[in-house]
Amino acid sequence: MLMKINRITATVCSVTGLLIVSKLLGFVKQLVTASAFGATLETDLINLSQGLIGNIQYLLVQSVLSALIAVYLHTAQQGEDASRRFAFDVWKALTFFAAIVVFFMELCAPWLARLIAPSYSTEQLAQLSRYLRLFAPVLLLLTWIAVFSSLLHANKRFIPGEMISVHQSIFLIVMAAALARTLGVQVLVLSFFVYNLWNAGYTAILSRHYWTVSRGNPFRNPAVRKLLRMMGSLLLGYSLVYINQMVDKMLVSGLKAGAVTALNYAVVLNDLVGTFISTFASMLFAYVTTRIASGDEVGAANLTERAAVVLLTAFLPVSLLTILCAEDIVTVVYARGAFGAESVQICALSLRGYAFMFLPLIFREVYSRYLYGHQDSKRPMVNSSLAVVCNIVLSITLCPRFGVLGVTAASSISVALCGVLDLRSAVKLSPTLSIRPYLRALPWLLTGCAACGLAAWLCAAKLVGQSALIRFALTTLVGFAAYALAAAPLLLRLWRQLRRKPE
Repeated sequence: MLMKINRITATVCSVTGLLIVSKLLGFVKQLVTASAFGATLETDLINLSQGLIGNIQYLLVQSVLSALIAVYLHTAQQGEDASRRFAFDVWKALTFFAAIVVFFMELCAPWLARLIAPSYSTEQLAQLSRYLRLFAPVLLLLTWIAVFSSLLHANKRFIPGEMISVHQSIFLIVMAAALARTLGVQVLVLSFFVYNLWNAGYTAILSRHYWTVSRGNPFRNPAVRKLLRMMGSLLLGYSLVYINQMVDKMLVSGLKAGAVTALNYAVVLNDLVGTFISTFASMLFAYVTTRIASGDEVGAANLTERAAVVLLTAFLPVSLLTILCAEDIVTVVYARGAFGAESVQICALSLRGYAFMFLPLIFREVYSRYLYGHQDSKRPMVNSSLAVVCNIVLSITLCPRFGVLGVTAASSISVALCGVLDLRSAVKLSPTLSIRPYLRALPWLLTGCAACGLAAWLCAAKLVGQSALIRFALTTLVGFAAYALAAAPLLLRLWRQLRRKPE
């Protein structure tokens, strides 16, 4: 078990490094594409088309990842042959559904174009329809990538899945640099096909040991039917995320000019933290589900609680410093050119509201996956639905008085509600779970939070007049140092626990 715990820690470090590399490459990709192709009608059409495909990909990947890992690991208890046949049957079943979606996208492209770009002219809508029809078959490749990368995750191979976005950025950067003058904006089209084809082949080859070709109707496989039922609930649950986003943008659009854009920029910064939390929760999911499938409920509960406490301890100062340094963060990242002082203020308010989301997001991501590990997707879906209703009511209530801060704060409160409900559902499902680890950590977390906040505030006050970059760098450095010193007993205890067999 010591080796397993160490292996988990090493994997977390490796994946963290890859995430950082991926985000940096993504930033370089944006710079290269902006420089090479600018902002034109043609790029708008391509981005709108790929954006729709990307939204479908997000829903597909998230639902397949959660459902397949849960059912696959339970099926693996019946033997390797059963799990390998199940994997291939899933591939056949989801390929069938993806083909149906592609068919309807090809058929309904003009209506989809009008839906996503209602203000476009007839000629522009016709161009957008052509791009939608051109990109639609890529959904087959994305389905295969989702299945094969989920199999790798289920078998504790996380690095290949994280390499997918790295490959995407590398292909686009290289092809844009080499072919931009020759092909122009069509490089974006070509690269979209090339890197998705590469990733499909890459994940298929790496996961080949976990599936085997099987004949027969995949829908006769009980495990496949169970997966499809889970995916139905998961797709609905993840779709609610977009409803939240649509409501937020609709409300903010009625405020001052530039509010929607500022909100979008804040969402990008918020997603940086959310991506790390979600990735760690996905890694934890595979280990926890393995223990659940083998009947080790105590081990699953211990690992879940320990991981949640570690994530809370790590991201508490991140949340606090984001709230305190929001204006400096936005200034460093965005404040140039036409992005003036007013835009900075609006974006900083949005970011502060979202920063309250970081800690409850941990509970939502960790405990929803604990429920998925028990092949229960209905309770997380119900909890998400209640959170969406809460978000809509609070957003409508708070937006007129507090503007973008009210809208983003409403989102954070709804995530907190969802996290609490998922925790409650998990505790009801498994009596081995408890909130005692959080109560033991709470005094040290509060002490660290107070030390971090006070040190960061004093440092920022001393650095008034300095550049935003210097002030942000020194304030966060001092804040993290104060937090580490004040919460040192908790940090040492967590480190010892990582090297000890779970009770």
